[in-house]
Amino acid sequence: MSNMTKLTVVVPIYNLGHYFDDALESLGNQSEDYELWLVDDHSTDGTAEKADAFVKGVPMFHVEHFAQHQGVSVARNFGIDHATGDAVAFVDGDDRVHPDYVKTLVNGFQSDTPAVAVGYQWWHTPFDQRDHYEKLTQRQMFRQAVQRGSEVGGYIWNKAYSLAALRDENLHFDESLNIAEDYLFTATFVANTPGTYLYDPAIRYTKINRPGSTIHSRSMADRQVEDHVFDEIYRLGDKL
Repeated sequence: MSNMTKLTVVVPIYNLGHYFDDALESLGNQSEDYELWLVDDHSTDGTAEKADAFVKGVPMFHVEHFAQHQGVSVARNFGIDHATGDAVAFVDGDDRVHPDYVKTLVNGFQSDTPAVAVGYQWWHTPFDQRDHYEKLTQRQMFRQAVQRGSEVGGYIWNKAYSLAALRDENLHFDESLNIAEDYLFTATFVANTPGTYLYDPAIRYTKINRPGSTIHSRSMADRQVEDHVFDEIYRLGDKL
């Protein structure tokens, strides 16, 4: 039985076109109630209007519109600062979540659980997709978080983080980064937050490969920045 009562889901959105339609449908079909923040980073293609229509009439659903484009990390940090749940999860606005995405994350939390992760479908899928929770020590979770392409990964979109732990560490996304900011966020959280982590390998998150997204438009300079970020991440492990 979960000790957690509410999850806040933060979704940064920016010019998502038709990809946003499927994302909204999956967010609207959740089997568990949750708080939602759609944070619009000054979209100009109709995405903002879709967000307004989606939250209308739902008390726990909110939308924020930025007056100028500020970047995904600023949008996520806005969500952290305005979340009222016991934990916070981050969904990319062009991806899809299983109807039990929220439920699986919520049910994994106990009093000593810093974060819960779920299985995802992207370049690969988990070998064991049974719906069950596996325990990971802080060290095991860190190893998963700093290894590119690992089963649990350092990605933020298949995880929920204790909001109290985030605020204890005053942890936010590095707004100067446009790449690997998710790995740095997760690795920093795990390195500074002891406890028993939970992972359910059942696929609850589907990553969509959208042309023009950051992962598909990295420059050589971006790759160099990513390498420097991972050097910083590896140093975080020295304390474990």
